[in-house]
Amino acid sequence: MPNLHLRAAKAAWMTVILLVSATAGLLVDWNAPGIGRYANDWLMRERGTLPVPADIAIVAIDEPSIARFGRFPWNRQVMARAIEAVSAAHPKAIAVDVLFTDRTLQEDDDALARAIGRAGHVVVAAQLTASPVHGGPSRWLLPLPSLEHAAAGVGHVNVQTEQDGTARQIAVRLADDTGLALLAMPVELVRVADDTPPEGVTDSPRALLLGARTVKLESSRPSVFIEADATARVLHGGRMNIDYIGPAGSFSPVTYSLADVLAGHFGADEFSGKYVLIGATAASLGERMANPFVRYTDARADQHGSLMPGVEVLANAVNTILRSRFYTDTGDIGSFLWGALVAGLTLLLLEAAQGGREFLKQILVLAGMAALVVLGGRALFQYALIVPPIVPCLVAFAVAGILGLLRRSLVANARLDSDIAQLAVSGDLLAPAGPGIPGSYQWAEGGPVTLARGWLPKGVEWKARTLSELNARLLDRAKFVNFALRSVEDGLLIADPSGVITFANRSAGTILGSAARGLVGQNLAQRLHGSLDADTLLRLVSERGRLEREVSLRDGSKPRHYMLRVAAVSADEKGNGSVLGIVASLSDVTRQHELQQTKNDVISLVSHEMRTPLTAIQGMTELLANYDVPADRRKEMNLAINDEVKRLTRMISQYLDITRLESGATAMRPAPLRADALLERSLLLLDPVAEQRRIRLLRDFAPNLPPFLADPDLLARAFENLLSNAIKYSPEGSEVTTRTFAEEDYILIEVADRGYGIPESDLARIFDKFYRVPRVEDAGTPGTGLGLAFVREIAELHRGSVSVRSELGRGSTFTLRLPRTETANKAPDDGAQ
Repeated sequence: MPNLHLRAAKAAWMTVILLVSATAGLLVDWNAPGIGRYANDWLMRERGTLPVPADIAIVAIDEPSIARFGRFPWNRQVMARAIEAVSAAHPKAIAVDVLFTDRTLQEDDDALARAIGRAGHVVVAAQLTASPVHGGPSRWLLPLPSLEHAAAGVGHVNVQTEQDGTARQIAVRLADDTGLALLAMPVELVRVADDTPPEGVTDSPRALLLGARTVKLESSRPSVFIEADATARVLHGGRMNIDYIGPAGSFSPVTYSLADVLAGHFGADEFSGKYVLIGATAASLGERMANPFVRYTDARADQHGSLMPGVEVLANAVNTILRSRFYTDTGDIGSFLWGALVAGLTLLLLEAAQGGREFLKQILVLAGMAALVVLGGRALFQYALIVPPIVPCLVAFAVAGILGLLRRSLVANARLDSDIAQLAVSGDLLAPAGPGIPGSYQWAEGGPVTLARGWLPKGVEWKARTLSELNARLLDRAKFVNFALRSVEDGLLIADPSGVITFANRSAGTILGSAARGLVGQNLAQRLHGSLDADTLLRLVSERGRLEREVSLRDGSKPRHYMLRVAAVSADEKGNGSVLGIVASLSDVTRQHELQQTKNDVISLVSHEMRTPLTAIQGMTELLANYDVPADRRKEMNLAINDEVKRLTRMISQYLDITRLESGATAMRPAPLRADALLERSLLLLDPVAEQRRIRLLRDFAPNLPPFLADPDLLARAFENLLSNAIKYSPEGSEVTTRTFAEEDYILIEVADRGYGIPESDLARIFDKFYRVPRVEDAGTPGTGLGLAFVREIAELHRGSVSVRSELGRGSTFTLRLPRTETANKAPDDGAQ
């Protein structure tokens, strides 16, 4: 019966943990959907690129075409010729991803309409635009009536982007406020190519039936009821997930320049029987969007960060429909069941991982389960076209692992409590020595421990103390004291009255960068040089006093703070006897220092940096609320409030970034990179800002600079901070120079300006948080004083440094010094001081 009761209790606890874990996974997935999206993007990148479809071609309005025909939009006869050239090859259908909403010369419009009509299977573009007035009606930007009449279909080119700017889906059908509904251009293109009549397209909440094809949808919006005269229908707000074949440029093997097409450089085979999309790929034309492959690194370690032209997004959508590459989502119930399965398997494996080398087994079980979830999810995504609930499963795995180990710990503790209680009442043989009981051991002050039990097991400290007392008759008192001293978390040093160390525990050895045995025989004052001198130690012994002070010891590149407590040990309790020795302890208070510094930073942020914008916002909002302010003045004040809110947002974001770096919450993702390529991208980003102030950005990159390991995102942000500061604090018409060169085992990046310079008295504080150089010239320049502190944290995270040299009236030069070998990622030795 007892065993049956235990098994039933164990099964009940397992069930509760399983349900809690699966529910936690589902809640995280609901409340943080962005994590799931990023996980799906990662799965797509891990899946890799797909073969370029042979039945899709893109005719690109690219830079060579613009160079030949001039600035876009062109004379519509150019597009008419392009359509005729493509249609001559007898493609399945043609989609023109260009809006023709405005009239031009009648003969040009008629020529384009005739070309579209002769081509036959041509789909022209429309776009649904929102009203410029909030809450106003949306309307279609439709092609000219003559073009719409000549075309085989009209498809919308609206591509939905999510909060992170990534285009993952396309609405298969959209409608304006009048009820006019249009299919998406990829859907319309396939419909026209398949000769499916409009009435052959059927809506449903989860799929769009396109003749013989089925387009699976993700429906998260309510259906819209549309009534027009005597007919009525329901428009479902479904969206189709786009299965990208790769990063931007993946369709380049089947992309042909419009200029080359008109020049007759391609034969009929290039377009015969294919789905042809005509659209803009030039950087100066059309909308470009991020896709799941925007952070993709290919087999050659090339990073693809370019945005994708809209026509290539549409080509990916067409390929998704043609190949029926529609991923199946597990849904909430499926996510819950998958999470429960992972949690149950985790609990079962943890139960099996008992016996010898239990800790290693548990680590292997947890690592194996995490790998199983990730690799299994990747296999389902790649081979079964199933979107696995990676986030719910990982959360369920983590919660189940933690709760399972906690339950086992509680059970083990309860059993240990029971064993201790049995030992304590097992008779005089193991009973602790006390009054009237023979034995050399006496209870510590406070008497024997209580064995009263509650519904929770006793703590670990209680168990250790009780077991020590129960085993005291078998242990020598000196050995017990020795073991107790060595287990103290604080660094502990014991010296004789002359200051020679006679005992050091392991923590003291770690703190002082030496083995504990190596400290024995050294002089205490010399070992704590800079924190304790010989005279102070001599006075402490003669006066039988105590000393308590805070000291700093180096641990790698950063100091650690300790509370040093030194006391003379006298032969009697009152402290009047002869001095037997000296006890010194080192308590790590680094965390308290960091918390105090964080508190000071927050107080500074709130009381100083945030007060001015908040006061300005409060004053202007009260003025707007209490007085009738003229419209132009009201607009100025609203813009000012918006600027102050943006300033507060930047300040808080920068502060949080620095705090995450300081606390170690930001993990480095090192990758081999070349400095000139990374810096060139940042220079291109900031070049428009420099041009506004007529500042020239010069480059002086050392040739053949070796690659090095660094986090490209963090390093780019550090360099952009330095470069934007140089632009911001330089006079108009000046120059800012970026230099790179190698020095021994380091890569150096310099940003030099010809600004006002920094006074020598301010150089020591220039990298402190919230510090800005007080200077009349910068009175109107916005800033938070956090940028250089952020650069310093990034440099130190890379095991590097940042420095500045400046001369008033001549400018400043900031230098990033970064290690170029694997040493950038090595942690400092444990014994470093």
